Amino acid sequence: MDFTSKKDTWLTFLIWGTTILMIWLMIVELNIWMFLIGAVTIALFLSFWFGTRYKIEAQLLHVQSGPFRSTVRIEDIKRLKATKTLLSGPALSLDRIEILHKQYDIVIVSPKDKTAFVQALITKNKRIEVDPRLLNESQKAAHFYDE
Repeated sequence: MDFTSKKDTWLTFLIWGTTILMIWLMIVELNIWMFLIGAVTIALFLSFWFGTRYKIEAQLLHVQSGPFRSTVRIEDIKRLKATKTLLSGPALSLDRIEILHKQYDIVIVSPKDKTAFVQALITKNKRIEVDPRLLNESQKAAHFYDE
């Protein structure tokens, strides 16, 4: 299952505003250094914008944000918690899920369809502790019934 990141309006303006500013500076300055800095910045920002996604396959959660990638074994996930943290993570929204895995490792994600994302994870690992704010009413009943 593939999940794209939810995208907040403020981050839309930041990424696209910076991209447009860099293009403008590259045209106006006509300097090789400005061109190199602009090209790298634009490539990085657009790779985050178009390349932040989460993929669940077999027993693995693959997290990609631009050029950065990580993999979490679903059986190692201990807890899913709703959060609005400003901590850096592969998330384009402040409407986030904090994933605690192994002993103290944390990954922060912001899937557009949080309900389906949580359901996909708890289907593969029923031992995951889930913040009730992440479950709809039918999931709450099913999740507590399974325990």
